[in-house]
Amino acid sequence: MTADGGAGRGDVAASPSALPPPLPLRSSLDDIAWPALTAGNGPLLLSLDFQLRRSQWWSTDAIAGHQMRQLRELVGHAVRHVPFYRDHMRRAAIFTVAGVQQTSFLRWPLLARGAVRAAADALQARWLPPEHGRIDWQSTTGSTGMPVRVASTLLDGLIREAPMLRAFGWYGIDARGKFATIRPKVGRLTHATWNPVYEGMLDTGPLVTLNIAEDIDAQLDWLCEEEPDYLLSLGSNLRSLILRSRDTGRRPARLKVLLSYADQPPADLAALAAATWGAAVHDLYSAAEFGPLAFQCPEHGNLHVQSENVLVEILDEAGAPCPPGTPGRVVVTGLHNFAMPLIRYELGDYASFGPACACGRGLPVIASINGRSRNMAVDPTGRRFWPMINPSVWLSTPIEQRQLVQHAPGEIEIRYVAPRELIASEEAQVIEVLSRNFRHDYTFRFTRVERLERSAGGKFEEFVCLVAPT
Repeated sequence: MTADGGAGRGDVAASPSALPPPLPLRSSLDDIAWPALTAGNGPLLLSLDFQLRRSQWWSTDAIAGHQMRQLRELVGHAVRHVPFYRDHMRRAAIFTVAGVQQTSFLRWPLLARGAVRAAADALQARWLPPEHGRIDWQSTTGSTGMPVRVASTLLDGLIREAPMLRAFGWYGIDARGKFATIRPKVGRLTHATWNPVYEGMLDTGPLVTLNIAEDIDAQLDWLCEEEPDYLLSLGSNLRSLILRSRDTGRRPARLKVLLSYADQPPADLAALAAATWGAAVHDLYSAAEFGPLAFQCPEHGNLHVQSENVLVEILDEAGAPCPPGTPGRVVVTGLHNFAMPLIRYELGDYASFGPACACGRGLPVIASINGRSRNMAVDPTGRRFWPMINPSVWLSTPIEQRQLVQHAPGEIEIRYVAPRELIASEEAQVIEVLSRNFRHDYTFRFTRVERLERSAGGKFEEFVCLVAPT
């Protein structure tokens, strides 16, 4: 056992073949090459990396206990220095900071996205510990279209990077390789290092970026020219690239790992990537307000909550914790943002917890991410449900990409991209399968379009419900 009560598996020697690629550390002294004496953010990030590689093997209870320790520090700061929270302990019937426990914290009021916009000034701390550094701002619209700006400190930003270093080890990523990202809010650029926070610490390969608004052929041409080792993009975009690569025979030859983020990766993405590019796929669940939330287990398909940085709850409509396997609202608390604490923030996603992972890590498991509330269908009886759309329904049609939009309780539009209009028999086949899956005879109408637009945050939603909730 470690001194903190967790199993010390992180200190057990492993066979050389099981070890991840070493971090290419840069020494700050010319005449000391090894062991490296890092500069810049190196000492802090390496300290965090050392701890996270061990804390992942603690028991779930040990991890939860440490989360509560940090949560009490955050709450104590918030009630003293953040006007928005000054009355929250009384509202939660918590009388001392020491009274913040797993059960009592369930009484803490939830924080809605709209409240963050309306009370942005009151959510900002009037005093910060000087060690937390400068304040930076992040903005996000998600798939809701509601813009939110969140302040955080330099220290919080560095702590958010630690799970990514751990992920390099999980997925066998060698930081000396070339990293590519296709996402919104970037241009066609080349950077000398993967991330400015690694300067003075890691000798990384270059980073190349491309805006996701460029068409798929242009993206594929760019990938084949750049030949990266690793690629980060939205899961739906990765799938479109792979299908186009398969159709044209053009492929980036060096790709080893694809990282999917922001949207639910298509069910067939991993198989397509392996068959077409010989690359592995790993899913990253994150939010601009918090950074990493959960990363895919390197041995299994689960998502492990990055509990050292965030406290994630999944609640039913009454605010009670959902049992494993039951989907509910995702509620997040960032544990280290003292500039603008987001405590029990409703992210807008729906997900479900799963049982403990067979890998042995004590990090909680998210079994599935269902999407946003607007991704739930509704039938004429008022029943709301997650539409299960088997990808095979489209295989016998020329449809390249599709999106289902529910305009009324009994009406769903199927928008699709294809080289030609569907014939009557193809439409009938799709309707038959969807009606069986949705358990209702909706009126389906088909609309062929040139392209399907993404949300302001770059996400693509396969199903969108425009029916107002009753």
